[in-house]
Amino acid sequence: MIEDGTFAGEGLTFLESFTYFVIAPTVLFVVISFFAYITAKEVRAKKKSKPNSLTSIE
Repeated sequence: MIEDGTFAGEGLTFLESFTYFVIAPTVLFVVISFFAYITAKEVRAKKKSKPNSLTSIE
């Protein structure tokens, strides 16, 4: 529905659409996943140093 006095702007080119809707989300996903992996790696390293009573026999 077009309101009075409004006009649609120019459409996006294929390259702009591909960049905004494919490349940008993929890059954001990879960057966020990398930071999540790095922070979880530090937590996993701390847990491995101390033996767990469920996984080791004394």
